[in-house]
Amino acid sequence: MSEPALKHRQKRSATAANPVAYREIYLASAVERVRLIRAGIPAVTVKRMIRDLHFEQGDFLRALNLKTATVNRKVAREELLSSDDSARVLGIAELVGQVESMVEESGNSDGFDAAAWLSKWLREPLPAFAGTRPIDLLDTIVGQSLVGRALAQVQSGAYA
Repeated sequence: MSEPALKHRQKRSATAANPVAYREIYLASAVERVRLIRAGIPAVTVKRMIRDLHFEQGDFLRALNLKTATVNRKVAREELLSSDDSARVLGIAELVGQVESMVEESGNSDGFDAAAWLSKWLREPLPAFAGTRPIDLLDTIVGQSLVGRALAQVQSGAYA
């Protein structure tokens, strides 16, 4: 995906009526994701993701170590998140995209809500994480990477 296409997608994602392009984000190159992070994710995207993932706002923001007042202020002012905050938000978008891709590869994605499935999965303690819930690891990029690897294990049939 070209940089202008990403900027266009980013602007479109900034409105509440437009969905977050989870699979596109997951399939984007690392360089493209770095550009998105540096440019800043629109704060309103966080609100869309909260709805998509069926989270309470406080739970979602705590999981990503985001301040409620900051996010709400930036949404009201139509501002972008900082690079650090954008990286964590984009990481969650990548996880949703990963699940969408996994289901698409299985051949039967009709009616499957990847965001809702991921939301439920994130809240369940995992033996692979010594009983820690994946949601409790989402506040760091390393934790998000661990969660992504655990999802890949689920896809391959390995015990996660």
